Amino acid sequence: MSFSPGRNRFVQGHNNNRHLSTDEIDHNIGGLPVSEPALRELFDKYDTTKSGYLEFNEVKKIYKSFENFGLEPNDKEVEGWIRRFAKSADNVVSFDEFCCLILSIAQR
Repeated sequence: MSFSPGRNRFVQGHNNNRHLSTDEIDHNIGGLPVSEPALRELFDKYDTTKSGYLEFNEVKKIYKSFENFGLEPNDKEVEGWIRRFAKSADNVVSFDEFCCLILSIAQR
């Protein structure tokens, strides 16, 4: 996905009947990063070893740090949610899996 400057541009996608504006993307209700640059910045913040992967337990902490609308998910629920996207057996989460996870949380 490519981005061009300007506050009035719209990004392909929809919210029932129109494209989302940059402002709507940048200021989603949960305040989650939903653009590729913002997701990369968040991922890189936690990928301190620059391995291209995050440890599963680190992703659990990140998940729990997000707004859960007053609910406190237990470890089993969090692990189940992450496992929907992180399929590797070695307990790491790739950038692509991380993006899918964060975007799914943003859609709740």
